[in-house]
Amino acid sequence: MSFDALIIGSGAAGVAAASALEGRRVAIVDVGHEAPKTDRLNQALYDLRETRADASAELIGTEFENLQNIAGAYLSPKLKSPFLRFVTDGWPTLSPVQTSSFEVAMSFARGGLANAWGGGVYRFTRRELAPFPFRPEELTPYYDRLTDLIGICGRDDDLTQYFGTCDGLQPPLDIDRHAQLVLDRYKRLRKRLNAMGVFIGYPRLAVLTRDKGERTSYRYEGLEFFKPNIPAIYNPSYTLRDLLDRGGVSYLPGRLALSFRETADRVEAVVKTLSTGQIDTISAKRLILAAGTLNSAKIVLASNNDRHSQLPILDNAISYVPLLAPRRFGAPQQTRFFSGAQLNVIYDGTRTGQPVQASFYNLEGILRSDFLMDLPLSLRGSLVASRYLTPALATLQLFYSDQPDPGNFLKLTDKDELEIRHSEKALGTVERVLIGAFRRLGYHGASSLCRYPPPGSCYHYAGALPMRETPEHRYETRSDGLLFGTRAVYAADAATFPSLPSKNHTFTIMANAMRIAEHVSRSLAT
Repeated sequence: MSFDALIIGSGAAGVAAASALEGRRVAIVDVGHEAPKTDRLNQALYDLRETRADASAELIGTEFENLQNIAGAYLSPKLKSPFLRFVTDGWPTLSPVQTSSFEVAMSFARGGLANAWGGGVYRFTRRELAPFPFRPEELTPYYDRLTDLIGICGRDDDLTQYFGTCDGLQPPLDIDRHAQLVLDRYKRLRKRLNAMGVFIGYPRLAVLTRDKGERTSYRYEGLEFFKPNIPAIYNPSYTLRDLLDRGGVSYLPGRLALSFRETADRVEAVVKTLSTGQIDTISAKRLILAAGTLNSAKIVLASNNDRHSQLPILDNAISYVPLLAPRRFGAPQQTRFFSGAQLNVIYDGTRTGQPVQASFYNLEGILRSDFLMDLPLSLRGSLVASRYLTPALATLQLFYSDQPDPGNFLKLTDKDELEIRHSEKALGTVERVLIGAFRRLGYHGASSLCRYPPPGSCYHYAGALPMRETPEHRYETRSDGLLFGTRAVYAADAATFPSLPSKNHTFTIMANAMRIAEHVSRSLAT
């Protein structure tokens, strides 16, 4: 098999690159685990709980998978439910990792980790793009194109200065009672909160509030933590499906990319067919690595037979700030809601050098078991209390920016496994500021209740093959994604990011992948 361009991976970067290369002879190599059928998840979450005699198989799992966080190692609520396990299925076998200081989750699913993402899509600002070796304006046409392609909701408000233009946005989702309470009070206290460096507004989400093609608008069923492929919430697999329907790409699932080698005029990808264990090569004029930061880095190291070099690794440190609204204690449960981010909060004050972005969530879309053990009561007491507390509880999830640090790295071991080390950040200052701000908004919190998951828990990996204006190292890339020392190997995922701002980076991954793929397309024409 031979192609103009071969793309490794079908996640956000891979499908964005493929869409920009449509018209060329393009193939995507992928393991490609697919979502299970969810025919029985055909009601809103509240209705399933209230009207179905037994929905435990769908919500809990036949092996109690969704109760893992009670006694097992913590796993994000987005990844542990029975119908979302496919997103990270088999990764420890397909790409083993040695680490004691970094939480890892990889996806070999069709569509990648965005099968279980929060849908946050945020443009990087000029300030955030300063370390990148190209002009910020170069991403603008790709951000605009993606806004039309995937459908994004949002609103012009106090956060526009941090999120970019509102052109092309659909109206925002209906917010819940918590968020409305926060916004109403924020409007009255805006000047005081802004002086503290606190700004609040609507999130930018890849969620339809108006029908778009065959995708219907969001129905407020609250199933985001349980059901894959909700049509209103964008997933890269939708773009892949459209490309396949148009004949714009060849899809080669069931194959694990191992390495590559360049010949005089082509690149050969070495792949393993998982069903048979057979090792083959697939040839192309250009190779685009879009396997996710960790696997793209692993492929590059394996291709150089390098088990000594240490590559940078970035990830957004996160923290959780529990909040309680006393006026909502014992309130009726909402029956129709969105489980994702209701609001965004930006801290841009004197306590940090870079803005810190947070998302504001209710807790009605997750299982009570996910926070039950954190209550300072007996198990029985916690079960009873949770009925009254749940409507009053909310949480802030904070993202922190990350920069390269010599102590944070990944490398390939003698066993061809990744070794990852990443130190913890000293956090807590911004959390205290936001607790004080939200007290003015009617919510109570305490620093002692904040949670600081270990490094890697955000899954926003980046930075292993950073872009430079003038690359000087074989594991750096040019501004067009070309890997130093190669003729036709490009990196198009977050591995190329030289720094990581405090926000979800998927939108910029896609825009940058399209920018790189269009360069690849032009190079094929010469």
